[in-house]
Amino acid sequence: MATATPMQPRSGSRTSAPATPLSPTRLSRLQEKEELRELNDRLAVYIDKVRSLETENSALQLQVTEREEVRGRELTGLKALYETELADARRALDDTARERAKLQIELGKFKAEHDQLLLK
Repeated sequence: MATATPMQPRSGSRTSAPATPLSPTRLSRLQEKEELRELNDRLAVYIDKVRSLETENSALQLQVTEREEVRGRELTGLKALYETELADARRALDDTARERAKLQIELGKFKAEHDQLLLK
């Protein structure tokens, strides 16, 4: 059985020398691999940052929504309170205006009666 020795070229193999660890092709591939690794790491950091910001944004949106709801309820309560107070004030004003009108009518009657008494 004949075995090929490591120094003898095999049939069908390339005639060029195998790439050495420091050959330009090997060096270029290693540099590309390292560059891709660095870019991958940067992308992973960027993705983590985006996810973190999205999570923070969601939490802040929830806070804004909750505060808007609380503010809306408070405003609704204050509006109802002031509308009640305003309605009471309007009723009091209307009552006072009616009372004043009655008193003015009475005053007119008393003046007319007074004038009648003076003429007699």
